[in-house]
Amino acid sequence: MNLLMDRDEEIGEEPKPLDQYIREGLNQLHQEQLLCDATIVAKGERFPCHRMLLAAINPYFRAMFSSSFRESQDGEVLLQDMDPSIVQTVVNYYYTEEIALMPEMAQDLFVAASRLQILPLLESCSRFLLEHISSENCLSLYELGYAHSDPALFQEAKSLVNLHFKRLSAEDKSFLDLNPSTLISILSLDSLVISSELVIYRAVWRWVMAQSASRLSFLGQLLTYVRLPLLTQEELREVQSEMTRYRDLHLRWKRLNRQERLQQSQGLRRGMYASCIICVDLFNMEGPELKTKDFQVGCYDPQMEMWEKLPLLKCLYCARCVAVGDKLYVTGGVHTDDSYSDTMHEYSPLRGRWTQLPSMSVARASHGFLTCNQKLFAVGGWCKYEDYLDTAESFDLVEKSWAPIARMPFALSHFASTVLKNKLYLVGGVTDSVGSWYASRKVLIYEVSSGLWSQVFLDNECYWSGAVAMNNGIYVIGGYFRSRVRRHNERWPDSGNMHCTRKCFFLGEDGRVDKSITIPRLPIELAGAGVVRWKHRIYVLGGENTYLYNNLEGENEEEYYNTVYYWEPGATKWVLCHDRLPFTSWGLSGFGCTTMKVPKKPILELFRKTSVALTAIEVVNT
Repeated sequence: MNLLMDRDEEIGEEPKPLDQYIREGLNQLHQEQLLCDATIVAKGERFPCHRMLLAAINPYFRAMFSSSFRESQDGEVLLQDMDPSIVQTVVNYYYTEEIALMPEMAQDLFVAASRLQILPLLESCSRFLLEHISSENCLSLYELGYAHSDPALFQEAKSLVNLHFKRLSAEDKSFLDLNPSTLISILSLDSLVISSELVIYRAVWRWVMAQSASRLSFLGQLLTYVRLPLLTQEELREVQSEMTRYRDLHLRWKRLNRQERLQQSQGLRRGMYASCIICVDLFNMEGPELKTKDFQVGCYDPQMEMWEKLPLLKCLYCARCVAVGDKLYVTGGVHTDDSYSDTMHEYSPLRGRWTQLPSMSVARASHGFLTCNQKLFAVGGWCKYEDYLDTAESFDLVEKSWAPIARMPFALSHFASTVLKNKLYLVGGVTDSVGSWYASRKVLIYEVSSGLWSQVFLDNECYWSGAVAMNNGIYVIGGYFRSRVRRHNERWPDSGNMHCTRKCFFLGEDGRVDKSITIPRLPIELAGAGVVRWKHRIYVLGGENTYLYNNLEGENEEEYYNTVYYWEPGATKWVLCHDRLPFTSWGLSGFGCTTMKVPKKPILELFRKTSVALTAIEVVNT
């Protein structure tokens, strides 16, 4: 009876697939060393195997065994530059598809898999190395990714090399083992986080002097990747003192003006910039009329908690600004004579001046001004009191020209705007598309690649909020929202029961409100503030609150702020900064605000005057 039950169980089992029989059979033949017709030899050790299996798995052995090479005749493959333990691991992987990766062998196995074109093993090794990458091994993994064309490994290692280059080049022994081509690829990076080009010079010098007999011939070539015009006078004296000890080196000096220094330096490194918040059209709202005021451009460094003035632009307000790298662009606005501007200006900190670029097709104020894919986008706004715009245009930073893009679904101004994943987002705003003023309850989304607009509904009407793209979504901060209590607004009589809010909410990429993401309420009710992202923080600068003044006349009261708050996602509350908006004691709203890379002071001082710079170091054969 039991025998019958056992046979029934066997009949009910799923039969093994054929490929499993084949693999188990080959593994058994390999273990018993039966029918082995190929041998891999590594440093004297021999590893019998089956050429059919090797040829079936990858093209390296297939080409070898199917050609007229010696290996196809005697079946012996020499891999003398591979460690026998690595070859043993590879052979075991061929027969069992099993691999136990360890940090001490993963890099060598990655190289073997790449050379032998064992793609599944190469992918496993690459994944393992990515999981175990650190600042301690990033140089060797950078070299691996660079030499073996592994984009994921290369990019992850490059990020760590960028951040830790100063320490790595001064202390890490693996830096001295880099081959010349890998070293040159690192020295060429704009993204290195170093504050001085002297770090690059010292790195080159350390690498060369580690094996001076064989590497001194590389010195001249390597020094061409050191941006010598970026060395300060103190740093130049250090280089000169070191170089004069070697008779086979010749220094060439040249007096450079700002433009020449900019051309010969070929740009700054990432660490030579500070990320700052730029505010345009700042002025003091107290005192004389608008036309007598100075409109300042302020630069705020949250790291140093300091404000500085940038050179003045034309007197205007409600202009909009955006930064691309270390260039600041300002468009539109209203002049002190109440005329509207169609101009665009570019500011370069290294040149220290404003340059006027081609003007927009129409004058705009309180519009959207955004950047995406090396293009600037000016959308909506208004061109005179209650004359709203539905036009939009883009400026090509390469071609230096404007071109129209698809009209917006309706005219709109005073909206929050930001860019996320090649899409422009306009949140809320003010429109008169039905003949009278009202606040929008929509998010307009413009897909840059297709040139099409789409619309998504919000829970409430809102306008003059701020928006920041971060964490795969959009944080919407403050603004005027619909309230249950009806209020009267002198500025826009048809605004109904709109009121200023402390509310903040999160939009997903689809433009819909995601209530699973919580944002603490603002400490005060405000709208029209400068809202920007700085690193992993959201900053809110200035703003206003128009509310019903509690008296017999029922008049509106406008309160303006000069406060600066910030919030980091995950924190439970907003933080009030010690610094306030400069140039205004009362407060301000509606000004342009963006973040921008600004060269640090030692670099800026180099470009402020003509001075002597080291332009080349030649190796002289003696």
